[in-house]
Amino acid sequence: MGYNRIATPRAFVDLISYNLAHGWSALANITALQNDDSTPVTFDSGSIIEMFDMKPSNHVVIDADNQQFYIQYDTEFNTDASAESSFLAILNHNLDDANAVITIEVDDDSSFGSATKISTTGNHTKVINADANDSAGEIDPATNGWTLITWPTKTTDNRYLRITFAEDGGSAQDFEADIKIGSILYGEIVDWPHPPQQGITTTIDYDGTSLQQSVGGSTYANSTHFGQPTWSTTAPWNLHALASSNYSFNRRYGRLNHSMQFSHLTDTDVFAPDQHGATVSDWFDSDNLHASFYQRILGQHLPFLFTIDGTSTTEGDYGLFRLANSGFSSTQVAHRVWDVALDITETW
Repeated sequence: MGYNRIATPRAFVDLISYNLAHGWSALANITALQNDDSTPVTFDSGSIIEMFDMKPSNHVVIDADNQQFYIQYDTEFNTDASAESSFLAILNHNLDDANAVITIEVDDDSSFGSATKISTTGNHTKVINADANDSAGEIDPATNGWTLITWPTKTTDNRYLRITFAEDGGSAQDFEADIKIGSILYGEIVDWPHPPQQGITTTIDYDGTSLQQSVGGSTYANSTHFGQPTWSTTAPWNLHALASSNYSFNRRYGRLNHSMQFSHLTDTDVFAPDQHGATVSDWFDSDNLHASFYQRILGQHLPFLFTIDGTSTTEGDYGLFRLANSGFSSTQVAHRVWDVALDITETW
């Protein structure tokens, strides 16, 4: 949509970084193997874990002669409700330069012998840069930059995630360029119940600059940064089909902030049935803002992918954000009715 036209917001909450942060998952839960299922992927720079640090500018480089390879994550959840997922995002990639296609599978079988491919046409929604390639169930990003797909929440057969990368010409082909990947996000979508109230505040903070005056009164500026670091082949959050299209004049500088108020939310939209419930549906998998959003980002600890309009396919409506304050605050305005504020700030 663009034009900062805020509708009903949507957050994409990463399950992998959440599980790594509180200790449920470890590096051993993430593997990167070539097509023989045993040979490790060769990294020219970076390592597996750097693809899951939520820092898209910190990209890894995977050698082009790995040919077909896959990245697999084991949630170690034996309960389907705990391992639910509904989106995948790959940030800061050059898959167009590499002529790479991707296949996405989620299943309880670690070998994915009979798994249904989420990447198959009809099984997912292409949101950003995720054109379906062919009947083989592949997604072929048309440009470098980033890719986002969503799908109906996978409520069964969902312990393992596998993302397979292959050269478009076939699994035995070298990629046309070394593959670059900044961040991989995988988890569940959180939709707010309705649009925020009028009176939204949006600011762009050009922080990181201090001013000094000389003895003669001249003003000098010293800046630690102008905005988020550039990506490997594009400006941050841009899409481009040409290599090294990260020209400085094409970037948006500054830090974006949104402050909005959601009024008259029912208590079931805001709070879980039982915050200490042992039943998954009463807490961890309960469908409310506190448990599905604030709990999963651990307050300000973890960033999240956010869009001002959950239906938008415009890349400028998306970005990585954190909470601008450390707490979750709600105000009761009527019986079982609450107002909740959301203040977020862009992060990198």
